[in-house]
Amino acid sequence: GVELDVLVSNAGVAPPRARPTRHGLDEIFQVNYLAKFILANRLLSEGILPNATFAGNGRPAGRTPRIIYISSDSHQGASAIDYEEFGVYYDYGVRKSINMYSYYKLVLNTFATELARRLQSEGQVDVSVNVMCPGPVNSNIARDAPPVLKGFMKLIFSVFFRSPEKAARPVSYLTASSEMEGLTNDYLHMFNRKRMDEKVYLPEEGKKLWAASAAVWRRVDPRAGTYLLSDD
Repeated sequence: GVELDVLVSNAGVAPPRARPTRHGLDEIFQVNYLAKFILANRLLSEGILPNATFAGNGRPAGRTPRIIYISSDSHQGASAIDYEEFGVYYDYGVRKSINMYSYYKLVLNTFATELARRLQSEGQVDVSVNVMCPGPVNSNIARDAPPVLKGFMKLIFSVFFRSPEKAARPVSYLTASSEMEGLTNDYLHMFNRKRMDEKVYLPEEGKKLWAASAAVWRRVDPRAGTYLLSDD
């Protein structure tokens, strides 16, 4: 009987090289993207995030549930989604890992845009789905950096990056502000509204990504069909 008003999805890793998970997937793919796809499907299919679209327990106007994805403006200009390599583990090193972080933020934002589309009909927003970039944050995300760089990065983070408390303020705004009621598919860079990379908004990309994500989930989890909202 548990229901959530808001989901804030912030899990992310930045490993220095490819790392396989026990499912045979790349860790950054599984944590930074696929886990978010799976969690949204499960919470929506079970009505834990109330919605009329998939669970038949939608909220009345003025009480729209909210999903907020914490992303990064580094997704701007990332390469287009490669569906031949999607969900396929292969080895790479430090240089490629930097690009992979930005790439999977583009993937995440494309998913968020597609999810927002599926959760509205004829102008009615069933569940709002918004994305934000908190800017540079003094966090522990570089904990796996090579030892020779870790101390230097820690110094840079502490001097020039925002504290987690300050970085969380736009998240609180998206979570609780009445100004955001019923608004969906917005992107905030800190407190500033802006456009995401234009590739994110292509409807055909959103549909292809959904189908590819569903296929990977089915491949690694025999229970996927119980919770998957749609295969395409």
